Amino acid sequence: MDSQGQDALGVRTSRDRLTLAGVDVFVEEWEPAAVTDPRPITLVHGLAGSTATWLLVAAPIAAALGRRVIAVDLAGFGHTPPPTEGATVDVNTAVVRDLVDGVGPTVLVGTSMGGSIVLRVAVERPALVEGLVLVNPAVPRPRGNRDGLTRQLKLASTLAPRIAQPLLERRAQALGPERFVDSALDVVLADASELPVDVRERLVELAAMRHEDETSMESYVLAAGSLYRYLATAAPRDLDLVRVPTLVMHGTEDRMVPVSWVRAVLARRTDWHSREYPGCGHVPPLEVPERFTADLVAFVRDLPL
Repeated sequence: MDSQGQDALGVRTSRDRLTLAGVDVFVEEWEPAAVTDPRPITLVHGLAGSTATWLLVAAPIAAALGRRVIAVDLAGFGHTPPPTEGATVDVNTAVVRDLVDGVGPTVLVGTSMGGSIVLRVAVERPALVEGLVLVNPAVPRPRGNRDGLTRQLKLASTLAPRIAQPLLERRAQALGPERFVDSALDVVLADASELPVDVRERLVELAAMRHEDETSMESYVLAAGSLYRYLATAAPRDLDLVRVPTLVMHGTEDRMVPVSWVRAVLARRTDWHSREYPGCGHVPPLEVPERFTADLVAFVRDLPL
């Protein structure tokens, strides 16, 4: 384990690698000075994300709740290599399921594609999921809803990897790591200029590392294509099958998963809690970290013992 020391909140950060579902997974952990509850909070990033998604919120959550906070780089993303079978949603669901089996009861938090993954784990392991938090989750487009249709078609294009992958690779090579990160941030954040400089630097550093990895775009394409299939097939069923306390958090200016899609889910799941963030895009943990932390902490504190 690589210890990174304590921050101003007295939270110790460490990095490690775990074998989960046969994958050598990079794990980042935040441990408060006094652990008052042994049940951890588990964070799962979205498509093309990493543990950097949680840099602004993980330590404050750990300090506020007196719980360890654990974040993983999913297979094929961040510092975790893809397995031979590829970085699909099925593979990464197995990774998170294996982690949950190991740590015991936990609150599962997933953003975007990670929302689909933690949803599946909550259906499969309800006794081990104390609560579920879906952050701008990937959900099916409601029938007749044309919001975000262009983005959905781009996701669907990854079902033809022999066409999509070379195009995406050429674009990434042409842009280089810095411009690639900035172009992505302009899409997923409502106002990329508000992102702290140190967080952007961490993202550029990761992008530079991935830039040299020939499996990087293959992982993205496989994950995106498998996500599209999941949303078109099993996701509606899983949304209905969840039986654990659930909070949905969503930015109203999300261009990836329009808020109207999530509102359609919430119209069916009236037992779920929800929070909307006006003026926020696809990544509330990076855009509105204080509000995100406060709402997540309040939800966890209200969970039944």
